[in-house]
Amino acid sequence: MTDHGSTWEHRRTELWDRIFQVTQDVVTLAEQMTETPGTNVLRGQLVQAAMDVGKFLARATAAHGEGDFQRNIEESRLKAIESDYWLRLAYIVQQREEVQRDLSSVISQYGSIVDLLNKLGRHVQDTHDVGLHTRGPKVNL
Repeated sequence: MTDHGSTWEHRRTELWDRIFQVTQDVVTLAEQMTETPGTNVLRGQLVQAAMDVGKFLARATAAHGEGDFQRNIEESRLKAIESDYWLRLAYIVQQREEVQRDLSSVISQYGSIVDLLNKLGRHVQDTHDVGLHTRGPKVNL
């Protein structure tokens, strides 16, 4: 594998690790949210959007071609942006300082995920090399 290839392998692994961690963080935060009007809807939307980021990335890694890969990467990116929206809304609604602090941390993580998804999409668009991205996440069982 070339240095360039190993760099992308590292970034892909980093992306999976971040998505799994941030999704776990979102689920934990959703459980800690104080009951206010609309909290159940907010929780559901937040958790669904966060889980969809990984879902569409998994679909991208199983893509049969560049177009399918790009569509799923874009959908994953859009779900990350949607997750950021729900997190920011939760920050406004939640008045507990410790929850707001945790929300701030997770919001910053989504910025990195969106950036990595943008880079991954541009890399494949520039190189037309979907083959480098065919494996899914590494999970220790």
